[in-house]
Formats: sequence, C-alpha cells, structure tokens
Amino acid sequence: MDNEITYKGTRWYKCDLHLHTTASLCFLDKSVTAKQWVERAIEQGLDCVAVTDHNTGGYVDDIKQAAEGTELTVFPGVEITCDSSKVHLLIIFDTSKTSADIRDFLVRSDIRANDFGKQDAATCKSIFDIAELAEADGAIVIPAHIDEYNGLGSVSVGNLKKFYSELNINAVQVVHRDFTDLGLQVSGNVELKNKLNEYYNMPTPAIDDALIKDWFTPVKYAAEENLAILTFSDNPHEPKNSKHGIWGIGENFTWIKMDQTPSLEGLRQAFLLPEYRIRNNFDSPSIPYNKPDLWIKSISINKTTITDTDASLKLEFSPQLNTLIGGRGSGKSSILRFIRGVFKRTADLNELQEILNDHHEFYKRETGRPKKGVLTDASSIEIEFVRNEVLHKIIASNINNSSNQDIQITKLNETGRWDDVLDEGYLDFFEFEHYSQKQIYEIAREPNALRERIDKAIEGLSRLKGEREHVRNLFLEKSAAIRTVDLLLAGKGKIETKIKDLNANIKKLQQSGIADLLTAKDKFSIELNLVEAFKVEIETKETQLDELIQSVEIEDIDFSNFDSSHRELLQLNTQNVIDSFLKIKSELISIKKQTHQIKIDFERSISDSEWKTALSKNTVDFESQKDKLEKEGIDAISSYEKFTKEKIQLERELEDINTNSAMLVEDEKEREKLQGEYLRLSKEITNKRREFLQSIVTGEKVKVNIKQFRNQSDFEFKLRKIVQRENNSYQNDIDTLIEICFKGNVENKIKEVISIFKKIRANEDVGSVVSGHFVNLVRSLNHAQIDEIELILPEDEIEVQYKSATNTAFKSLSTASAGQKTTAILTFILSYGKLPLILDQPEDDLDNRLVYELIVDRLKQAKEKRQLIVVTHNANIPVNGDAEYIISMDTESRILKVLHTGTVEQMSIKKEICDVMEGGETAFEMRSKRYQIKS
Repeated sequence: MDNEITYKGTRWYKCDLHLHTTASLCFLDKSVTAKQWVERAIEQGLDCVAVTDHNTGGYVDDIKQAAEGTELTVFPGVEITCDSSKVHLLIIFDTSKTSADIRDFLVRSDIRANDFGKQDAATCKSIFDIAELAEADGAIVIPAHIDEYNGLGSVSVGNLKKFYSELNINAVQVVHRDFTDLGLQVSGNVELKNKLNEYYNMPTPAIDDALIKDWFTPVKYAAEENLAILTFSDNPHEPKNSKHGIWGIGENFTWIKMDQTPSLEGLRQAFLLPEYRIRNNFDSPSIPYNKPDLWIKSISINKTTITDTDASLKLEFSPQLNTLIGGRGSGKSSILRFIRGVFKRTADLNELQEILNDHHEFYKRETGRPKKGVLTDASSIEIEFVRNEVLHKIIASNINNSSNQDIQITKLNETGRWDDVLDEGYLDFFEFEHYSQKQIYEIAREPNALRERIDKAIEGLSRLKGEREHVRNLFLEKSAAIRTVDLLLAGKGKIETKIKDLNANIKKLQQSGIADLLTAKDKFSIELNLVEAFKVEIETKETQLDELIQSVEIEDIDFSNFDSSHRELLQLNTQNVIDSFLKIKSELISIKKQTHQIKIDFERSISDSEWKTALSKNTVDFESQKDKLEKEGIDAISSYEKFTKEKIQLERELEDINTNSAMLVEDEKEREKLQGEYLRLSKEITNKRREFLQSIVTGEKVKVNIKQFRNQSDFEFKLRKIVQRENNSYQNDIDTLIEICFKGNVENKIKEVISIFKKIRANEDVGSVVSGHFVNLVRSLNHAQIDEIELILPEDEIEVQYKSATNTAFKSLSTASAGQKTTAILTFILSYGKLPLILDQPEDDLDNRLVYELIVDRLKQAKEKRQLIVVTHNANIPVNGDAEYIISMDTESRILKVLHTGTVEQMSIKKEICDVMEGGETAFEMRSKRYQIKS
C-alpha cells in the first residue's frame, strides 16, 4: 500500500485468498518453508492471503508465525471437498483462528484425520451442510473455481439458486475471464473451446460444449445474484501445472476494499458491495484507486468556547467519503464551519444573507450577551491539506473573524522538514466546494440555477455563447442597415423628380447661348483630373522604389561563435551575397533617378502642350465672360453652376440608392444567414450540454434530459423584457403565445409567434389570437424591439429523472416538489468535479427514498474522483454510501467531542448508526443484512 501520506478509513488490499502450502499433499516442492512462502507473497505485493489447503489447516499456524512483524495479513482457511460431486468450497475464518479451530471444523464436517491434506478426500455432507456449519462458526464461504473442475457446474440450477440466495454466499471464485461475459456464446464456440483445452494442457480436446455450459452456468447465476466475482491464483507450481507451488502465489488476485486493519468482517462487508469494494485482476491489474490531487487530511481545533480548553479536538479524514454522524445537537456542522472560516470561503454565500450572517456570528470571537462567536483570543485551528501529494498545514491564529486572522502555511519537504510558504495568494490554491442544505435549497428555487451550473462546468461553452452573442449583434446591426436602405428607397422617387426639374432648367440656360463656355470648362475640368491622376500614379511608383531601395539591404551573419577553420570560407560566401545585394541596390537607385526624370519630362511636356494652352485660354475667357455678364446683372452662369452642381449631387445620391438597392437583396440574405447561424449556435450549445451530461451522469438510476428550447419560463421572461412589460400585465396574451410556441416543435412553432408580431406591425388582421390592447402594445414597439423578437429563442429545459428500485420507468424531478428539486441540484453537484466537496446535512427535508435510491448512488460514484465530507443524520449515507471513514460525535457532551471513529465493520460504529441515525425501511433492511441483524 502507498503509505507516503497515511490516512484513515478503508482502502484497497491486494488479496489472494486461495493458496496452498506444503500441508496439501499435491504441493510439489515439500522443501518450501513457511518463511519462504510468506516472502513470496510479499514479493508479489500481496496485502492479504488465505491459507486454504486441501481438507486441512495444519500449516496455518506456521504461516501466521512467519508473517508476524510484516504487513501481510493471513486469514486461516481451508479448501473442503463436499459430497459425491466433489465440489470445492473455500472456508475463510477470522484472523484470530488457528490450526486447531480448522481441525475442529473439519472433524465436524466429517473429514477423517487420516485424509487431512488430501485433494481427493471428501465429506459426505452437502454444500448446504458445510455452508451452515461455516456460518455457525462465523466463517465466510467462497465456492472455489466455480467455472472449472470441482466447481459448481455439477449442481442443478435449482440447487444453485437456492445455495446462492439462502446461505449467505456473497462471493465466488472465477478462474476464466471469458465466463464473466454474460453474453458469452458457449455452444459451438471453437475459439473458447481451444483456449480452455490449451489452458488445461489437454492432449486431445477433452472439454466440449456440454462441459463449457456446466462451467458457465454457476458464473451466470452468481452475476444475476450480484455476488462478488473474485479471482485467486490457487498457486500452481508452474504454468499449466495442476500441482501447487510457490511460483504461482499472487499470479491472480483480487483487490478488496477494507478497513485499516483487514478482517473477516471487512471481507464480508466488501462482498456485500462488490460494485464498489471488489476489483479482480481481470479488469484492474494495478490498484483501482488514485487519491485526488486535493484532499483534507485533518482538522485540529484548539481553545474555543465549544471545545475542551485543555486539549485540541482533532478529526482525521479519508480521501474518499467521510461522514460525520451523531444526534442532533452534537455539533457536527460546527466542524465544517471552522473549515469555511479558516479559508474564508464565503463568496458563495453573498446572495444568501441569512446563511452568511449565521456563519459570521459563529466564526468570530465571543462577544456580548447573548453570547455570539465561539473563538477566544487563544483559539487556533490547524488544517492538514494534501495538494499534489504534498502535505501542507494551514494554521489560523489570532482570529477575530474570517477577514481578520493570521494564516501560516507550511509544507512538508522531501527531508521530512516543514518549510514556510510565503507566496501571496497561496491559500487560494486549496480549493474545495462547500454546501449546506439551505444553500442547495436556495439554489433550487432559481429556475435556471441548474443550467447555469452545468454551463459553468463545460469547457469552451462561454466561448460558444460569446460567439452566439456576436452573431446576435451582427444581426441587429444588419437589420438597422437594411432599414436605412429602406428609408433611402422611399425617397428615390422624389430625387428622380428633382433631377428632372433641374435638367429642364439647365436646358433653358443652354439655349440662352452661354452654355458653350460652361460646357468647354466642364470638359477641360474632367481632362485635368485625368492628367493629375496620371501624375499621382508616377509619384506613387517613385515612392515604391524608395521603399524597395530601403528594404533590399541584407545584414551579415555574426560569426564570432563559429570555429575559426570554417569562419573564413563562410564569411567569403556571405560577403558575395551582400555585395550582390549592394549592386542591386545601386541599380535600383539609378532606376529611381530615371523615374524621377520621367516625371519631370512628363510635367514639362504637359506644360508645353497645345492642350495646356487651350485650357489656360478657356479659363481666362470663362472668367472674363463671367465678369462681363455679372456687371450687366445677369446671374445665369451662377444659376447654371448651381443647377449643375445640385444635379451632380442628386445623381450621386441616386447612384448610391441604386447601388444599395442592388445590395439590399444580398443584405437580406446575409441577415437571414445570421439568423440561421444564431439558431445553429444555440443548437450546438444544447449539444454541448447533452454531451457533458452524458459523460458525467452515468448509471441506471439517474439521467438528465436536455429538452431543446423547451423552457417556458425563460421564454416568458425574454418576451416580457423585449416588450418592456416585466410585471404580470397581458398575462392572457402571453399565455396564448406560450401555448402556440410550445405546442409542437419549438423551432418551427416560434416562427408562428414571430409572424403574429409582423402581421400586427403591417396592420394585417390577426383575428382574436391576442387582445386589442396587446395589438396596440406591439404597434408601439420600435424597430429594434421587433428585431429582438425575430431572434427570440427559449432556453433549454433541464430535466432530471430518476428510477426507483420499484419502478421500471424514470420519474421527472424538474417540475416536482421543492425537496425533489433540491435533490436534482444535489445530484448534479455530486456528478461533476474533482475538488473536495463538503456537504452539511444535504438530506434534510428530502424524501428518504430519494436519498437512498439517488443521492447515495451519486455519492458512491463521486468518491472515486474526489473527497467528500458529509454531515448527516440519514443512515443511508454512511451505510449504503459505504463511507470509507465515519466520525461519530458525542451527543451527550456539552462540548464538541468525538465518540467513535472507524467504519461499518466496527461494532461501536454499527451500534451508533442504529441508535442515533434516521433512515427509511429500505436503509434498515440493508443495514440488517450488512450487520447480520435478524429482523
């Protein structure tokens, strides 16, 4: 076992409970000593062994003596051969038993002393008789190798069922992994037949379909009875050798979960819960449990008003499921409050003021009357916290409250010394979740609480939601742009009429005889713009050449670290490259000068051209004629310019309108595409939620359904927010729209709702679907609100279902009572996460059947991945949840005091559970079986 950091409670043990010694006559090497036998078991990594020689316990005492001082636990036992069919049963006794006890059992089983150790010796008593004798002795019966020779294959199906169900047979030994597949095809399975004949080294195929069926049948019915399927070595002398020997010890084994000290009762408890306490090496060749990265190892509470003033109260924990039990008033929840106080984990209570105030009134120095606060000036609290397999201590002292206390953090180094940790914010690395029943209840009251917690747990979902929000904004922007174009199109006719009027006025002025000068001026203006644009293009090329010249240089390599024998040749090569680039640069500079000269020559040629002379003459003549006409009081030219400029401006506007009109079809397609993308992303979010829940909510008792777009309360909330009527007004109209939307496929039916809004906006008749007041409300909405309506989409509905032991169908919790909704939230909390989880009386006000059938099942799954510390009154949680460690607080004490600690294997814990804990009929029946209480 890994003992680097020890812990309390149950853990996994590597067990081989079918082993022979030299006391069995078929043990080949009689020179093997007890010491060598034990050393081989330890060498194989075994924690527990059972000495089960054929019809004898003669070597048990020797093996026990050889194991003294080691970590190996030895269970005395015997492999007894029963009745005429020669069925082998393993009888396992308490570790305190001796060879004499086994001899006594064998005598009462009618095994003659002369036959002790013989494989072929047998009692005339049946398997039923032997099982009853073993039970009377407090021993455990494990039918040996039920799927091979001398197994239960010869027993009739009727007797087999009776044997399993009526005689406390809770485990069987299986040899062949193939037989654990209940869907195995046994008839005509050539591959299996060949494998078995090879395994038994048969010279000719002696194992046929009939024998295979006989061997498979006991395994099949054992699985149906939920018996523990174990596998052990039966230590062969060597591979394919039916004789026994030291080589085979531990070659096959089973991991069994038991208390810190393995015991017969520990085996019994493990066999009762095979799903959680048994792993055979068929499926788990290595230890089936790894401690979590974070777990709380212990808490020590010193000098408070509710603890012993002379001694600290220390509670240790398992890295799996811990339960704090005790009668009401025993102070169990106070332990959890101290943990919350040290780490100041109150952010989750900010919205729960009553619970937050209650915590603050507890975790502070005692003040005033009535007395509040449990701390004194001498109080200190020390929490051992394991982080990434390193043990840390977090010590709180000089405590006034959570916000005003001294925190010291130390960690254990590899040399066994404690180092101070001074890193700021290091305390935040010790993460855990903490919920009280009140917290869970308050969360359950929020309709979207479960969905929000699911979404926070899904990696990448926030990015997906952000992408959807971006698409939403693009849709709204595109909608606004389309409306702008619509407004422009509405003014198109007016612009066209105005242009027509301007053309008429311009024509009149042209007929007055002054238009020729203006026409020539406009013509030269267009030509001048073209020439100037050409000149700008030449200047651009000149600038690009400048930039190219600047970028063409290349730097030499730094050869300072090169070997001198290589440096000279490499420098010569790089210098040739650099020189070549310098030559290119020089040529480019020459080209740039040519380009500049081209520009100068072009400008000179334009300046000297007849076109430039004509342009200059037109400018002079135009200005002269304009001055002359203005002196005569004629402003026709100004009017012509004004009309022309206005016409040009309007024509540009008309061109823009026509361009936008052509683009409008594309914009509307893009808007529709964005609406589809919004829907696609919403569906992807739904799928992410479904995939996540399928990965974490496993098992046959619970399932979580994501009903796409079916959350009616969310739809009503969004609709009211858009129309800005968030009270109960228009309730009948809202209910009508909800009925339309959710009566069928929402993705399709939501279009009918949107259509109603559009028709009202278009002054179309919608009949009596909604009231006149609602019609007026819709007509008063602005365009942006209507755009929001077009994107309205209800959130997914999260439905938690469970199936009770008595029902074949799943039952929904999503619309159930407050207690059942609380169960739904708790189910999810237990289904996901790896941080330590602290729960304070989570079962309060919950239905006992739900606690047993649903919450307990979640606890058993969650504890495989994370530490759980649960304060509880309900026996289902420690018993059927199979708590690794149970701490019983003293109800009779006036101060916090631990009464008992341990597991359900221990009588003191059993008694305390039966005496002080609450539970339903189902829990009591299970307790009766586990505690062997006769009802």
